[in-house]
Amino acid sequence: MRHNAWSMATVLLALAVAGCGGPGQILTMSYDMDAVPAPARAQQALRVTVVPFEDVRPDKTSIGRYQHYVETTVDTLVPAQGSAADQITRFVAAYLRLAGFQVSLAKTGETVPADSADVVLTGQIESYWSEAVARFFRTELASQNRLVIKVSNAADASMVRSTVTGSGSRTAVFFDLPDLERLNSEALGESLSRLLAGVDVVNRTLKPKQ
Repeated sequence: MRHNAWSMATVLLALAVAGCGGPGQILTMSYDMDAVPAPARAQQALRVTVVPFEDVRPDKTSIGRYQHYVETTVDTLVPAQGSAADQITRFVAAYLRLAGFQVSLAKTGETVPADSADVVLTGQIESYWSEAVARFFRTELASQNRLVIKVSNAADASMVRSTVTGSGSRTAVFFDLPDLERLNSEALGESLSRLLAGVDVVNRTLKPKQ
């Protein structure tokens, strides 16, 4: 009788674990500007037009994953703003506004009039990924990005090119999507803070620090 009881318990446990597996969900992930440390204010409120970024990642469909504990289920994270390019473009614009710039967003393929901006900023997304992996009694969160940003100055037709990165990790007890959104935002903020730390405002242009 005891042998049969243990056999039945084993079967039920196996069925329970198997039943938890299968295709994961699609989760939309945004960013949280309240989680981003405030940048230093710019010396001048330059007019900056942000042109939509180009996503050059091999896989442009997702920006992260959530691996459930024990189960075979993996949830896919996709950007709430439509695409990774849309999401990062909007984040960059919001961050530059926090830094005191006058920011406008250009549309894809739109030509920016010469007299409408002091600086035109665009770039490429080489890496943009966040993930949560559930372990025994903890969830490990990580986020990282790598952006190539190009600044074109209208006053003298000069250009500044910078590759910036941001990353972060932390541990939580349970998975909560807003925690990962905050970590993602902090990592993006780190990249933009490195961009601004490397330039100075000179005669209504952005120039590399000497």
